[in-house]
Amino acid sequence: MSKERDSFVAAKLAKMTLEEKCGQVLTFTWRGAYLTPSGIEQITKLHAGGLCLEPYALETCKNKYWGRSQVDPNFKKPKDWFDIAHTYFDDRSFGVSVTPAELTDRLNKLQEIALNRPSGIPLHITIDMEGDFKNDYTAGHVLQFPPPMGMTAIGDIDLAYKVANTLGKQMALIGVTQFYHPVCDVNINPLNPEIGVRSFGDDPKVCAKFVDATVRGYQDAGIVATIKHFAGRGDSATDAHDVLDTCRGDLKRMRAVELVTFQAGIDAGAKALMTAHTIFPAFDKEFPTTFSSKILVDLLRKEMGFKGVVVSDAIGMAAVLRKWPLPLACSMAIKAGVDTILLKADDESRSQCFFGIKGAVERGELSMERLDDACRRLLSMKYDQGLFEKAGKMDPAKTNAHVWSKETQSFSREVAHKALLVVRDDKKLLPVSKDKKVLVVEQVIPYSFLGKDLYSHPHMFSEQMTKHSTNLILDDTAFFAADEEVEEALQLAKQADLVVMTNYYARIEKRGNNRHLVQALKKAGHKVIVVTNFPYRKGVTTEADAVICNFSGSPDSIRAAADLVFGAIKTYPTTKMPIDLSAEKNLPDEKPVVLPKKAAKKAGKDSNPWAGKC
Repeated sequence: MSKERDSFVAAKLAKMTLEEKCGQVLTFTWRGAYLTPSGIEQITKLHAGGLCLEPYALETCKNKYWGRSQVDPNFKKPKDWFDIAHTYFDDRSFGVSVTPAELTDRLNKLQEIALNRPSGIPLHITIDMEGDFKNDYTAGHVLQFPPPMGMTAIGDIDLAYKVANTLGKQMALIGVTQFYHPVCDVNINPLNPEIGVRSFGDDPKVCAKFVDATVRGYQDAGIVATIKHFAGRGDSATDAHDVLDTCRGDLKRMRAVELVTFQAGIDAGAKALMTAHTIFPAFDKEFPTTFSSKILVDLLRKEMGFKGVVVSDAIGMAAVLRKWPLPLACSMAIKAGVDTILLKADDESRSQCFFGIKGAVERGELSMERLDDACRRLLSMKYDQGLFEKAGKMDPAKTNAHVWSKETQSFSREVAHKALLVVRDDKKLLPVSKDKKVLVVEQVIPYSFLGKDLYSHPHMFSEQMTKHSTNLILDDTAFFAADEEVEEALQLAKQADLVVMTNYYARIEKRGNNRHLVQALKKAGHKVIVVTNFPYRKGVTTEADAVICNFSGSPDSIRAAADLVFGAIKTYPTTKMPIDLSAEKNLPDEKPVVLPKKAAKKAGKDSNPWAGKC
């Protein structure tokens, strides 16, 4: 098999032009539901090697990533410069709900476009399906499961494998070829704003076992598993989308903690790995992993034995752009050992990235040997998955049959139920009696991360609570309740015996969550039950009388928590808190971000505040 593959890849590589090679190492974004000129031309004119699916059923947004432009204003266009079509849809347009069968059909069309290029090379189709708020396809009753920390709470390695395998089969039938998962970061910093429940926990040995099961589960389903974010962002107190961080663990600590889980993923056969935009002085004092050959070659390839494809984390993060312009960053990353660049905001910057790499080769700054090496790994990955034969030929009917089967839907609910944990119930408020008048305060999950259907919508918690009792007052707030929403809740609480409210945490909501509302309600003398996805202090709070942690903001987890509130289901005795929370006791308390009045007013009017921020 390997000889046949190597021969095939060598022949294909020998026929590729420089332009085709430059495009092959770029993974652009495709959002949603329909084809546009820009979506087509990034494949045909820029020779895209792959596409990353985003959650918005909206082809593209204005060219900003986390609010920042990726365009290099100082970029000098070469003589052979060309641009592609652009789409400037505004994020006020929410797009449409796309069924699994419809998405399968669309991905078939994208693969047909790719295969009709002179190179005849199929696309790798990637996605994030981590669980919680990091599921980048949520429509059509598609299966979603708790994130890694929820799986560790359940504590069943075999179940973790089955979850990964079930999710992998679902997405492989749709036409997805690669997951940017599992997260291998060991979350040893409770104040980490970026990783949290995306990690399997704070014990590297436990994390390693679940990484192994998840990698095997995905790849047995035909999906390439991508272990991330190398060499580990679990000790960070910042978000790489905002700043370039330094992980100061010494060599001994790195080998005992951070590298343990990645070695487990490599040993399990992970075919891809994603870099962290983080400096690890134990290995390289100057460059973050994405630009460090010391880390990507000396440590990863030579010492740890990784032979798969190296993916950059989204190259447009502020951790990169604050210091390196995008076209330069792309060529630097390839030179250091990255095999494919991930671009999340993909308007004007796409051609700059393409020509940034091409120009670096022509000037001798990036060797053709290194570019060929990257292309060879990507082509080999595609060959091993059979994409040269099966890409573009997925059956939409089979997709729906699998996703909507009673067996898989029942399994999703079972896992959500098993992940439930009562963190505390000091006043024995649970289960809630139907005789009690309950104020339900539900955070509204931004529309772009919902399925836009009756299974996945902004008021799932309230809907499920109503199935158990009509003795309710229903209220909602933004993800971070504004002053007037806090006041409304305080007034409504006077009519109720107790308050049941959600206090989800999402890393991309910079203002915070609803802990300040919990504090206001308790100060006013009300009994408060909190449902949260986040076992750390900002989720479970120190103020609420009772706390249920479901580890996930996905539909079945939300509904399971409501069932538990009224005692319709009970927690599993084997489910346990998967992290050591005593580490939080000596840490300073966190306060919600208070925006200036002008910014707060603007944020309150924003119909889709998370657009472009995945």
